[in-house]
Amino acid sequence: MDASRDLVLVAIRGMSAAVLLGTAVVLFVLWGVRALVAGAAPSDRPVNSGPALVLLLGGTLVALFASAGTAWACLTPIDSYYRRGGLALVSAFATFVMSVLAAPLHHYFGEGALVGVGAAALAGAQVLLRVSLTDRGGGS
Repeated sequence: MDASRDLVLVAIRGMSAAVLLGTAVVLFVLWGVRALVAGAAPSDRPVNSGPALVLLLGGTLVALFASAGTAWACLTPIDSYYRRGGLALVSAFATFVMSVLAAPLHHYFGEGALVGVGAAALAGAQVLLRVSLTDRGGGS
């Protein structure tokens, strides 16, 4: 480990990239769920079976694992597995919090907001992942 490297900045960049990636996945999953249930007849009962439920639950888990895995990979300059694991779990939890905020986003602004904010989150994650490559020593 290089003593001159600012590991706090590495952690902030890596965790931000992870949360943005997880949030993008969650937003696109919710958009897909809304597309699946759009043609269904109105009902007072929640959807408790079928492809929409599988997509919602499976997609949320994929987003959480993507966030934790991205954080773990971006935080490789941090030598402590304990710290990397803890920060990866915090990133996954922050992704879950963002998934809870996706429902009001859809309610107040519509499906276009899910796609737009998801695309912006994905673009932000891509930028931070590229910066993270230089933190890991893989870039120029």
